[in-house]
Amino acid sequence: MKTKLRKKYLAYRQTGNIIIRLLVVVFTIVFLYDQLFFEKDVTSVFDVFSNIHTGFLSNTLLLIAIILIPVNLFLESIKWKYLISKLETISIFSSIKGLLAGIAVSMIMPNRVGDYLGRVFILKKADRLQAVLSTFLGSLAQLITTIIFGLIALVFFYTEYINVYSGLHFWLYLGFILMVIIVIFIMILGFLNFSVFSIIIKKISGNYYKKIEKYAQVFSWYSQWELLYVLILSISRYVIFSLQFYLLLQLFGVEGGYFESMMLIAIIYIVMAIIPTIALTEIGVRGSVSLYIFQQHFEALGLWNSEIAIGVVSASSMLWLFNIVLPAIIGTGFVFSLKFFRKNNGS
Repeated sequence: MKTKLRKKYLAYRQTGNIIIRLLVVVFTIVFLYDQLFFEKDVTSVFDVFSNIHTGFLSNTLLLIAIILIPVNLFLESIKWKYLISKLETISIFSSIKGLLAGIAVSMIMPNRVGDYLGRVFILKKADRLQAVLSTFLGSLAQLITTIIFGLIALVFFYTEYINVYSGLHFWLYLGFILMVIIVIFIMILGFLNFSVFSIIIKKISGNYYKKIEKYAQVFSWYSQWELLYVLILSISRYVIFSLQFYLLLQLFGVEGGYFESMMLIAIIYIVMAIIPTIALTEIGVRGSVSLYIFQQHFEALGLWNSEIAIGVVSASSMLWLFNIVLPAIIGTGFVFSLKFFRKNNGS
């Protein structure tokens, strides 16, 4: 009797895995097709791209931007592999598969929630909720990095809109700089000492703590040096995809110095970080935000025109295609590696 029940359970589990995998793949492909060719008309980006004059410089810029795609993904896979090693030892290839599958799943879910789900379902033994919490630390490090660079950029561009050399504005500017320094210091210090969060949970949960102890302790597994390593990897990723954006801006004819462009890009990223989106709709939001930020800057210089506007939107859209759409398309193949139901189904 037990043998029959076990066989039925295994059959249901296998069927459930197959059905969910198929649903994720189908929904992702349908959403991609709809957004790319109907809602957002990304074909217009390729039209602009096809009109760019080819040459050694243009080809070099494009080649470097393309090469940075796997570099970006590789750095994130190293970060996740490092974080998840506290729970389960996985290969770098498994980490990349989980990362790509996560990007595919996140295409149809708000605020990249699917990124967590796609990754943890590739694990064979680890408790899934613990894995989500470990993965969260990596996302938090990336968010902190984005905020830090964004705040620094705001310090530099503060002077474009306000004359800081007159009376009260000078002291307000100094106060703003001081506030930015304090906020950055608190964020870095808080992240490197995130293990304290486990103690806080224990204090506020009272008698309920025993039920969540195995999850609350996750944050205490990582030392300051380990979290610093995660933060360094996050900064490295940030530099990579910011450089990609800069190269694409140059490719599409948006002239500007490296420092100036990187500061504008930093402001775009910090704004994007606080706007709730679904990955598929990011092309519209990202394009609108990029257009607004660059327009404000170039209008202040008296240089804004339609060619720059087209270049900014095209570069933003191409970056989205490189870092979101392309990995998502590849990731749909790895969705079939995900195990939504397993024998030892942790959380």
